[in-house]
Amino acid sequence: MKKFKYQLHCHTTPCSACGKMSPRQLVTALAEGGFAGACITNHFFNGNSGIDRQLPWVDFVNAYEKNWLECKELAEPLGLDMLFGIEAGVGGGQEVLCYGVSPQMLREHPQLKEKNPEVYREILSPLGVLLIQAHPFRNRPYISRIGVLPDELIDGIEVFNYANSKEENKLAETAAGKNKKLICTSGADSHSVNNCCNAGIETSIRLSTNEILVNVLKNGNYTLLKH
Repeated sequence: MKKFKYQLHCHTTPCSACGKMSPRQLVTALAEGGFAGACITNHFFNGNSGIDRQLPWVDFVNAYEKNWLECKELAEPLGLDMLFGIEAGVGGGQEVLCYGVSPQMLREHPQLKEKNPEVYREILSPLGVLLIQAHPFRNRPYISRIGVLPDELIDGIEVFNYANSKEENKLAETAAGKNKKLICTSGADSHSVNNCCNAGIETSIRLSTNEILVNVLKNGNYTLLKH
């Protein structure tokens, strides 16, 4: 049976200020690395965004949509699936990866400017969006709160993050082992072409839409890539 590899955590310029790869560089690297696609999870309003936060909210969100559409257009001739997502800062240096979100959802909810996990939960979860906490045990000077967010605020955690230490990933795996309700994901946290084909998930079906991605994650129909 054919398998498909997907990157679930990657950043591109100009939306992520820390990104070092353009949409073209990302899709080229994914194709050369044997991946079937990716979910673009650029840092959003309260993260390391490269977009001017003084812009009107709709214009701010439109910049993210434009970046994703460029990725999507470049990926089409290569046969890649490029999905839209964000990585949202929710306070204390903690971040959540939003899967199943759309630019239109973001445009309609300027309340998401708030650095508050409760707000993201209240607004996005009823719309079918999965909130997966990124690298929950990452230990960095800018992170004041380390550990898994309360169950009622998230759907899962990133148990393997290529940019994390082995010890940090082990803590995430242990936490997931104690709470079987959590969806577990893996991502490269890629900011450059050097590691965009590290980590991710492998599935038996194409993830051609956000709805399919959400269903696959909910049903557990995938394996984690940890390299």
